[in-house]
Amino acid sequence: MANVEDQSKNAGDDVFDDLPYLIRLLDDEDPAVRPIVKERISELKGDISHDLAALGININTEGKKRLSRLLQPGRRETLRNEWLVPTGGSEALGDDWESFENFLRQICDFMHDGVTLRPSLSDSLDMLAEEIEQDLVDPSANDLRRWLFKSGRYKGDTKQADALKNYDLCQVIDSRTGNPTSLACLFMLLGRRLGCQVDGCNYPGHFLARIDIGGTTHLIDCFHGGRKFDADALLRLHPEISERARCAVTDGGDLGFILLRYVTEMQHSLSAVNRDKDAALFKELATTLKE
Repeated sequence: MANVEDQSKNAGDDVFDDLPYLIRLLDDEDPAVRPIVKERISELKGDISHDLAALGININTEGKKRLSRLLQPGRRETLRNEWLVPTGGSEALGDDWESFENFLRQICDFMHDGVTLRPSLSDSLDMLAEEIEQDLVDPSANDLRRWLFKSGRYKGDTKQADALKNYDLCQVIDSRTGNPTSLACLFMLLGRRLGCQVDGCNYPGHFLARIDIGGTTHLIDCFHGGRKFDADALLRLHPEISERARCAVTDGGDLGFILLRYVTEMQHSLSAVNRDKDAALFKELATTLKE
């Protein structure tokens, strides 16, 4: 086994040594050259942003798009190999926030173009938490809600809520726009960092967050300016809501089921833009959470 690993490492090193030449050949019109370049780049793990920076290689916009497409198979394989769900699927995740964030980090890495440098999800969350702490000292969950959403700093993408970019939490942090699920997950992860409890609410059709305000449970619509609803009053005033919706309001937000929803929504969005191989991968990931 050691020999095989050494051979694999040496093969990878060869590709990185050849990287400057492979980049130059991206624009080569020779039909015999293109498949060789494609094959060599496919041997990489999908992200060469640090290598490009270290080598000082500059690529124009079209070249970056082409290179990112060639790296896509590597990102698929990396995500498939890193996705290690505990025995028991989503239920086994429990309240393991570290694993929950790590799974979302893997999704961000998959969504990244693999060419441009950007901070990891954990670093992006840390920097945003530091920004918040400059304005808020020991914030409550409601303070955090107001800072993020009521202030208008973070908004729902009302034109393209299901766009793939809105599932990339690093992109959401940078653009300050997202969809109901990604914004609520951002709220949850920041709450965890800042010491205030923010849970998810798997409400059918529109993911929400759940926080305590003055001893009363409130549901938070992060997508629409952080609007809050008294959970008990909601159930009392709307006895007609479905049993599924009622359970979502009353049950605690299980991290495994939230992750399953995230992955399933991404699968549908990938299918909608005809990224069939990627959609199939996310269907595989969803299956691992259902076991």
